[in-house]
Amino acid sequence: MKVTKNKANSLLIITVGMLGSLGQLHAQYTGIADALPQQIELGGMTKSDGWYNLSSATKTKTVHGQEYTFPGITGYPTFFGSTGAWPSSIESQLNSSVATPAELVKTANGLGGGPFPSGDSMYYGSFGTDPNAYGGSLAVQEANPLTSLQTVTFQVQFGGAWTYDFVDNQTTGLEVGALTTASYFPQLTLTLQDSSTQTLTADWASLMVNAYNGTVEMPSGDEDVFINLYGFQWDLSSYDNIVSFDVEFSGVEHAQLYALQLDQSTQAYTSSVLPVPEPASASAILGVAVIAFVAARRRKRVWAY
Repeated sequence: MKVTKNKANSLLIITVGMLGSLGQLHAQYTGIADALPQQIELGGMTKSDGWYNLSSATKTKTVHGQEYTFPGITGYPTFFGSTGAWPSSIESQLNSSVATPAELVKTANGLGGGPFPSGDSMYYGSFGTDPNAYGGSLAVQEANPLTSLQTVTFQVQFGGAWTYDFVDNQTTGLEVGALTTASYFPQLTLTLQDSSTQTLTADWASLMVNAYNGTVEMPSGDEDVFINLYGFQWDLSSYDNIVSFDVEFSGVEHAQLYALQLDQSTQAYTSSVLPVPEPASASAILGVAVIAFVAARRRKRVWAY
């Protein structure tokens, strides 16, 4: 087909106009909101704890369909003091039981500092320039688990750095759905009535959400950022007299932790109860492709300390 000069100019104007609109879309990333922990349907007696704002600023979040305003976590070490101990643990921000809430604690510093509440997340602070460098360890500690506890699920909302989030877990190419459990995923340690302990890898693990969240300028160049929501499940039906437990995990330097959720049940399950991700629709796939196309041309700095 022959295209006249006028038609060509018209096509150029339309294309530029579309890219201008897409540029506005590029600036409106929703990855943090899209990847919030999801509601888990469990039977028997249940208990749920959640941390949905791990930043230093007050945030309003929609959790399980209801809007909450969570105060920022203030008074904790900042970037230059992040190697120090936290002044206290961080109690669950939503607790479904009258029992004492679970708590979030730092268990180890990273190579370049350690996790601390930052402007938009719990940031694994560092000046390091190496990918997959150890950024520190955190743990959710449960001192008052359900009596006759059978099942535990744990959700982690993580923004990676250089395509890593958990140490050694390269997220490039991951597809939403079932994952193979691995040693670098969170570990659950039980303390039993006789004071013995058992450390367990999850029986089931799933990448529940993989949400695009723009780009970040790293020392090695611009990097696409994905906010990942992971789910883990442990079958504890073979253990009696559980006194307490904790779930510990390690992140890489520059990773950003946005939210956590811990669910317990007195009912045992022989398969995963983690929500099954919806198949990607054609329009969703097109949307991701369009955003990626624009992102490749218009990089946005989202670096945070």
